[in-house]
This record gives sequence, structure tokens and C-alpha cells, in this order.
Amino acid sequence: MTANATGYGGRPSPVGGSIHFAPQPGPALHPGQTVIVHVIKLLDAGKWAVGVLGKVYPASSSLPLEPGAVLKARVGGSVGRLILTVSDVVPDAVLAALARQGIPQGALEELVARTLARAGLPLLSDTIQKLKSLLTRAGMEDRKSARSAVSLVDKRIDPGSPGAAALLRVLAFGDKGGEDPRRYRGRPFPETPKDVKELVQSLPADPGSNSSALQAYNHSPGRTQSWIVIPFVFTSDAQKLSGNLKILLDAYTSRPLALTLCTEGVAAYLPLRGKRRSLSIFCDSEGLKRAAERGLDSLRSKFHNMGLEVDDIIKEGNAFDGFTPVEQGEILPSVDTVG
Repeated sequence: MTANATGYGGRPSPVGGSIHFAPQPGPALHPGQTVIVHVIKLLDAGKWAVGVLGKVYPASSSLPLEPGAVLKARVGGSVGRLILTVSDVVPDAVLAALARQGIPQGALEELVARTLARAGLPLLSDTIQKLKSLLTRAGMEDRKSARSAVSLVDKRIDPGSPGAAALLRVLAFGDKGGEDPRRYRGRPFPETPKDVKELVQSLPADPGSNSSALQAYNHSPGRTQSWIVIPFVFTSDAQKLSGNLKILLDAYTSRPLALTLCTEGVAAYLPLRGKRRSLSIFCDSEGLKRAAERGLDSLRSKFHNMGLEVDDIIKEGNAFDGFTPVEQGEILPSVDTVG
């Protein structure tokens, strides 16, 4: 059943309605238990991906749910036929979590916490403070680099480690807010592929390790999403293009799921799996956007020949760093939904 009261976003409230698991979850859930439910994304008509107790389940419901909604629900039914009955809507789970831990709202702490939540990672005070310190040390634009910083946590790399700031800047290589375009540790900024390789190999990793920090990053599987980052310099007819290629891999099969190409002021994102394979273009300024729009028809024609689409609208890219948000990804992440 569904209550008639007005709920979040002006839509009917889901309180009193039910969510059915399909397939049934394991023994972690039992009748009478109260849990927090994260609505992750719509899978099909009446079918949703929901996060409960740190795991993601497909579920069915006729409720007016919304991706990103956080619900409190009571587990009912019997073993093999568990049903969640919604008892409350959590208005802002991130702010509630910050308040419980005595972390101030607003400013950098809240930005970090919301980025962790979107990546499906737990909101721990120590992690939030380490990420805040890392973003400050790296000297990068906060909105654009927060997702890169959170990816370190996802790969179990300590954001408080000595080389984390240098690694974070290389993850944004060639982009606004990335490594200093003029100097790197007293040396000229990389101008050739060989220079880029030397830069990457010079990044400090764990003591006693033969690999660089970027190699360790690329070889470490993520808990929610596994990304590989490849910085590059491409020169043609005296024109130089610096940036990085980011590849999202399936954690189980290692097959590529999506890729992004990021350079200064311009980025492109292409999903490689799923029904909709359409290139999205992001630009940081109106001038770049107008230039990209002039070449859009030609680009669309070339992509059509490969069986791919190109979005009609070029998006604002001031906060896009190449890592797809959870809601845009082609895989369902594990999420921390305890409490």
C-alpha cells in the first residue's frame, strides 16, 4: 500500500508502502529488524536497486521512489519472503551523519561527506578530516578534485600518506587544478610521453615498494568502482594536448565499462556497456562550449559510423573530473547503509 500524504520533492510519501526483495537477501535481514534503505537507481518500471546493510539488492515496488532517497523501514514477512515496510523518510542522511559525529555542516567537510556518500563509502570522521587535509595540501579546486580524492579511499590508499597530494594532482594531469603546468619539483613540466613516464615513476609509493604511487593506484581494485588512470601528452603539428584517460573496469571480469578523456577545460565520457552508449561532452567555459558546438555535427557523424551516439547538449564541466558519479555508472556499487 502507499500513503497519500505529500512527501519528498512534492511527491506522495512512500511511508506505509512496501518494497519487495528479488531475489531474497541472505540471513543478515530478519523480521522485526529496522534498517536504513538507500534508493540507488531505477532499473526498470517498478524495479529498483536499493542498498541495505552494506549490500545492493534488486527490489520491486510501486512506491513513488526517487534515486538518492534514504528511507527507514521495518523488515517483515518470513524467511524467503522478506518485505520492507517504509516507516520514515530520512530528509538528509549526510547532514544527519555529520551531526551525529559532531562534524560542522557546510564548507569542505560537507562536500567531502557528500562525495563519499555518492561513491557508496562510509562517512567516518577520521576519513573526512584526512580528505579535507589532502585537498588543502594538493591546492586544487575542491569541487573538481573531491571525487579523485575519494577514489583513493575506495582503493584503500591512505589519503594522509606523504605521496597522496602528488598522486592526486597527477590524477588531474593536464586538467585545470592538476599538476603545475610550469614546474614539477624544480624540473620543467612534462612535454613528451617520456617526460610523463618519468614523472609518474617518480611518485613516491609505500616504503620498500618498487612501484610508483600511480602504479599502485591502478593495480588496486576499488570497493565500489575500479578506475585506471593514464596521463598523456600528445603533440601534433606543434600543438600539444595534455590530459589523462580514465577507464572504469568491472570489478569481477576486468572488462571496461566506461572511459573518460580529460584535458584542460574539456572532458568526454563514454559508457561502453548498457543500452545507451552516448558520448557526453563537458566544457569549463562558454568559449570552449561554442567551439565544441561548431564541431558537434562532424563528431556525431563519425560516432554514428561506429554505432555510437553523441549527446545533443554539451554540459557544464566545472565540477566534472572524469570519475562518473554512482548514478551515472554502469555498475551497482556496494554502499555503507548501516544505521
